[in-house]
Amino acid sequence: MEEAKSSMSNRWFNQYCVNSKDYSVSELLTPARQPLAIRNNLSRKGGKGVLTGYNGVWKIFIHPRSKYSLNFDISVMAGRHYRFHSDVIKHNIISHYGKSIYDQWRMIVKSDIDSLGKLVKEVRSQITSIPWSYTCSQSSANLCEQVGIDIYRGTAFLFPNSFSGD
Repeated sequence: MEEAKSSMSNRWFNQYCVNSKDYSVSELLTPARQPLAIRNNLSRKGGKGVLTGYNGVWKIFIHPRSKYSLNFDISVMAGRHYRFHSDVIKHNIISHYGKSIYDQWRMIVKSDIDSLGKLVKEVRSQITSIPWSYTCSQSSANLCEQVGIDIYRGTAFLFPNSFSGD
């Protein structure tokens, strides 16, 4: 399992680590924030449809992986776009604006962690199957654990309320 997770993380890093500077420092340090909103057209049987949720600087996207399995991404506003790979985000910001700007952005994001926690709770109330995803990095795994998403050997599982007793 660890080999598959590591392979996917490396593939994502190489795929998304595009040196695009499509945002300003101002956009980075004053990120757009969304009110809590969920668009859900997942089928009850899983495998079809998507769910997209927003709150603060955060986004959760649940989408089909295969016929009966769902994937999910947690993304954060980084410039003009939501991005999900913590190492790519860090590399991109530092390479364009330096570590000081990255540290400022990171503090802004961390100060909005409660919005992600509320978003996770709302998403859990609307799903009936268990989406799962490899985590991109230890930072991503820590974030998931901080907002109550279960991690097992580098894989995150987003359990519905009906599974957790909430």
